Amino acid sequence: MKSELTSAQRLHKALLRARIPASILMGAAILLLAHPTMHSWALGLAVITLGEALRIWASGYIHKSAEVTSTGPYAMCRHPLYLGHFIIATGFCIAADSLLAFIIVGISFFIIYVPTWKNEEKNLINLFGETYREFMTSRCAILPRWSSDIFSGEFSWDMVKKHREWNHVLGLAAGAAGMIVLGLLHGTW
Repeated sequence: MKSELTSAQRLHKALLRARIPASILMGAAILLLAHPTMHSWALGLAVITLGEALRIWASGYIHKSAEVTSTGPYAMCRHPLYLGHFIIATGFCIAADSLLAFIIVGISFFIIYVPTWKNEEKNLINLFGETYREFMTSRCAILPRWSSDIFSGEFSWDMVKKHREWNHVLGLAAGAAGMIVLGLLHGTW
């Protein structure tokens, strides 16, 4: 007999499924509210680049479902890929020159991604047990803190390629170019 899900469990499952559509909607909110200037675009691009650099760095270290990665950026926080994603989204809001977009994106990010990483952590506890529990107690979820272990481990460009991070880079480049077009269309460039 199949057990009934509670309201909270149904909401949790819905939020997990909503991750990709929510990201698209966050991007749409940024575009609709954007009035980029050359200055906001340049500053936003610097922040976007920082976020993507973090994602590339994390992608070069993580061996998904094979080990608990605790070196490189994973020495600073449990979810550097999500932190990078949030930094990138913030960069696009800066490029868009829109505080309202940042508020919408910030709230949406945490509504969608906190359940996502909590679900991942549940799966990692099931996979790695006490090893992952210890990892969780020694690092914040996405707030980084300094650790000398960031210099440990081995970065691999092959892992970056395997995780298809270059597709993400191409999408970001298209988004940055789109901001220029929006600035020109709005006359704010």
